[in-house]
Amino acid sequence: GQLLKSNGSGVLSFVDAPASGAWTYGTQIVNSSNTSEQFTGIPSTATDIDLFFNLMSFTGTVSATVVLGDGGGYETSGYSGDSFAIESGNINQVTSSTSLFTFRTANGASNSFNGLIRVRRMDSSGFVYMARHQLVINGDATTSIQGGGSKTLSAALDRIKISGGTFDGNSTFQVRYR
Repeated sequence: GQLLKSNGSGVLSFVDAPASGAWTYGTQIVNSSNTSEQFTGIPSTATDIDLFFNLMSFTGTVSATVVLGDGGGYETSGYSGDSFAIESGNINQVTSSTSLFTFRTANGASNSFNGLIRVRRMDSSGFVYMARHQLVINGDATTSIQGGGSKTLSAALDRIKISGGTFDGNSTFQVRYR
């Protein structure tokens, strides 16, 4: 049940074998009417993190935002990325920010969104995380929203926050990691 591991300088040691890649699921949040949802307690060893949302909708016309964090809290600078909407075959509303990841959901309070945000650690020796998102308007086959970017944290990611406005009470969220 153990593996032989090198520290990169010729020193060998036995370590427990990693899990078989099984996902761990956090507590599902149902019918959120908060202004943000935070997913904390993600282990520092997690290299793949998925945040799912179903019927995410806000009480007003706003865009959703995602902030990554580590043991020192949420980081609000150094983000690089874009988000865009494909509406009826046209690329519209490209959104960029250096203080967080944002994606355009400003289609009005009557729309709800289904989708996911995937965050992956680039390598085991640094704290560079790549993110991408894909979502659709519930019941609208002509619009999808996509994007991605990167963020270097000061330590291993252990939390993700999604916000933007007040969720309308029908929003459901689920996080999983491995």
